[in-house]
Amino acid sequence: MDLLEDPKGDRQVNTIPTPPHRPLSDELLFIDEKPNWKLLKEHLFKEGRITKSQLMKLVDICNYHLKNEGNVIYVDDPLTVVGDIHGQYYDLIKVLEMGGDPEQGKYV
Repeated sequence: MDLLEDPKGDRQVNTIPTPPHRPLSDELLFIDEKPNWKLLKEHLFKEGRITKSQLMKLVDICNYHLKNEGNVIYVDDPLTVVGDIHGQYYDLIKVLEMGGDPEQGKYV
């Protein structure tokens, strides 16, 4: 990912990496029509941005899965139960750090 340079040399905190200056490309963000969640997590953690059309595609994918999921699901343990994080991205990152890789575990 392309990171912004500091052309004026006036960054207040030089130890923090500069954010990516371009949104992720569709080719990187979506692999076989599935979101590349690891890349997206890393990109957003660095304060990168995505386009409106990419956001809408992510919302459509989520809506599809939520509409096709039953309102009661049966899951085997072990699993991690997560409460409402009120849209706080960094709280979600902390939950994933504590609960483990979503590809290896179960989250509700």
